[in-house]
Amino acid sequence: MERLTPAEELVMLKLWKLQKGAVKEIQELFEKPKPAYNTTSTIVRILERKGFIKHQSMGRGYIYSPKISREKYRQYLLNHLLVNYYDNVKKDLKDAL
Repeated sequence: MERLTPAEELVMLKLWKLQKGAVKEIQELFEKPKPAYNTTSTIVRILERKGFIKHQSMGRGYIYSPKISREKYRQYLLNHLLVNYYDNVKKDLKDAL
C-alpha cells in the first residue's frame, strides 16, 4: 500500500462515507467550492489504478466502491507515523497523544 495525496484522501473519505457511488455523488459530498467534476473523475481513476477502489458498469457510467477499508488505511497510516516519526517506539507515540 502507498500513502495517498491529500486530494486522494479527501475523495476516499467521501467514498468510504457513501460505500458506493458515481463520480457525481462523490463530488456532491464536498463543501463549496466543490472540485470540478473532471478533477474528481481524474482522482477516482488514479485511485482505481492504485488499487484503492473498483468500479462496476452501470448504464453509460460507473459505480465506484472502496477495495480497501478505511480501517485498513488508517492502520497503515498509524504504522507509517510510528515507524517514520517515532522510531517504532509505541510508548513515544502514545505519550504524544
